[in-house]
Amino acid sequence: MIDLHTHILPGVDDGAKDMEQALDMARQAAAHGVKTVAATPHFLNVTWSEIKEKTAHFQQVVRENGIALDVVVGAEIYVDPELIDLPADEIPTYNDAGRYCLIEFPMLELPPYIDQVLFSLQVKGITPIIAHPERYQAVIRNPNLAAGWIEAGCLIQMNANSILGLFGEKVKQTSKIMLQHNMVHVLASDAHSTGRRGFYLDRCVEAAQRLVAPADIEKLVSTNPALVIAGEPVEIPEVRIYRPRKRLWFFRK
Repeated sequence: MIDLHTHILPGVDDGAKDMEQALDMARQAAAHGVKTVAATPHFLNVTWSEIKEKTAHFQQVVRENGIALDVVVGAEIYVDPELIDLPADEIPTYNDAGRYCLIEFPMLELPPYIDQVLFSLQVKGITPIIAHPERYQAVIRNPNLAAGWIEAGCLIQMNANSILGLFGEKVKQTSKIMLQHNMVHVLASDAHSTGRRGFYLDRCVEAAQRLVAPADIEKLVSTNPALVIAGEPVEIPEVRIYRPRKRLWFFRK
C-alpha cells in the first residue's frame, strides 16, 4: 500500500515531534503493510525547499535504521487566496513532479474563494487532491459537494480513521456515502503519531471492503497513489449523485 497523507516528518508540524517518534511511525507504517509514504507536513512556516531537504534527510535515516519504507516528498496546503499568485514551482506537489498537490479546507465553513483557488492550480497544470472532505461540515450536510469538485477536475482523498469511526458517526456515515457513490480516489492515514492517529490503512481496507468491491479498494490504496507519485493520469470513475431517502410520515387518525 501507498499512503499519500502523513505527518511523519519530524519537528515540522503537529505530527512527529522528533526523529525518534518519526522512526517509530515509519516502523508502524511498514508493519501495517505500507511500502511508501508521502511526507505531507502542513505548508506553514516552512518553505517548499526546506520540506524537500528534510524529507531527503529523513529517507536516509529510515534506510540507515533498516526500515523497509520509501518516503517521497509532499505537503498539505491550506487553501488560501495567496496560492493564486504563487508560481507553480513554489507550490508543493507530490514527489516534486508538478502534477498533483494536497489541499485542505477549513473544517467548519468553506470560504467563498475555494473555486478560484482550485481553478488557478489547474491553470498551472496542478491537479488538486482535496484532503479528507468527509470531515468538513458542509460536506457532511451535502456529500454532493465532493461530486462538484470531482466534476471540476479535482481528486478526493479520504482518511482511513474516518471510515473506522474515529471522528464520529456523522463522519463515518459521510465516508460510507462517498465510497459507495465513487466520490473517493485515494485512501490515506493522515497519521500524526503511532497512537489513535496512526497508520491503520490495513484496518480501513477491511472495513471498506464491506462497502465496495475489493478491486476498487485496491485502486484507492495502491494503484491511484502510485499514479499520483509518478505524475500520471488517474482514471476517474463516474460519480453517482447521492439522493437521500425521503422519510415517509404516517399519521394515525
